[in-house]
Amino acid sequence: MDKVLEHILSRSPRPQSWGRVLDAGTGESSLAWVSRLPCSDWTAVTADESRAQGLRGRFPPGKNRLLVGNWQDPQFLERETFDVVIADYLLGSCDRYAPHFQEQLLERLLGVCRGWLFIVGQEPWSRPTNPAQRCLWNIAQLRDAVQLLLDRRPHRELPQDWVERQLARYGHPVNWSERFENHYDQDYVLREVNAIEENLHELADKGLAQLLRRRCHTLRQANAAGVYGWDYLLAVNVAQPAAIDRPPH
Repeated sequence: MDKVLEHILSRSPRPQSWGRVLDAGTGESSLAWVSRLPCSDWTAVTADESRAQGLRGRFPPGKNRLLVGNWQDPQFLERETFDVVIADYLLGSCDRYAPHFQEQLLERLLGVCRGWLFIVGQEPWSRPTNPAQRCLWNIAQLRDAVQLLLDRRPHRELPQDWVERQLARYGHPVNWSERFENHYDQDYVLREVNAIEENLHELADKGLAQLLRRRCHTLRQANAAGVYGWDYLLAVNVAQPAAIDRPPH
């Protein structure tokens, strides 16, 4: 993820001052990046109070703001605008907090942006084509299944072309975009499987939990090193929309 955000800096049209910056769905990585920007002030938003408390301890806001809010609230930040808005994997996490709200979320983000909107997302994985991809696919399927068993909603990543179509429909086509291959290693496998096993402690059906732990053990032993899918970065100049190519009548 860091390489994606650093790419924004390399292509940034604002090398001196970024003005007011909004991290619309913040986390440790994105806020660490935003807090280093040459900006007049930043605002970071999360829907999770416990996450906000942890981030405030690591990144004392000072003149800046770290807010707990929900983009479904039409009054949230409705009277404010920002020179730069960062939506770092925000659309993918939207289903956890606001199911089926992605289109309206894009509209909200465009509404508070008076300059550049940067959207980072992960292309949903296609069907695996080799054993390493199969292992990663199985881990992701098990992770989401356990989340559902615990009555939680998993992430739902959205394809790049869907996001681009929605932006164009709102009159703000993408000015430029980049793709970044995702490279996975055994450390990633261990982190994901360990996280799944931690969640299994909360499962009420202990027999099912034990069966799923055996599945975790099998996945932990597999070799999943390789390339699978990509992340994408979309840059939209809200102040000066790009021209839309239309077919002749």
